[in-house]
Amino acid sequence: MATTASDTDPSPESATEALKRRKKQARREAKLMLAIEAAKKAQKKAQKKQTKAQARLEARSTSLHTLEARLEELRIQSRQAATDATSQSATDAEPTSLL
Repeated sequence: MATTASDTDPSPESATEALKRRKKQARREAKLMLAIEAAKKAQKKAQKKQTKAQARLEARSTSLHTLEARLEELRIQSRQAATDATSQSATDAEPTSLL
């Protein structure tokens, strides 16, 4: 049987192959770690943006409710004024019809 260099001395070549594999894996891990950091940064930025948007939404909702309440008050006042004017006209009209 013929012997080759890899058959007679397997440890040096397998050691370099193992070293190459470890380096390759380390590069992959480093790339993934960078990608994870970038994703975390993007997530944090999106959360900040969401928080600001939520605060704006709540402020606008409060403002809307305030405006709606004012409108309702004005409508109530308008109805009361119309009712008062109608009843006042009715009481003013009664004495003149008697004369």
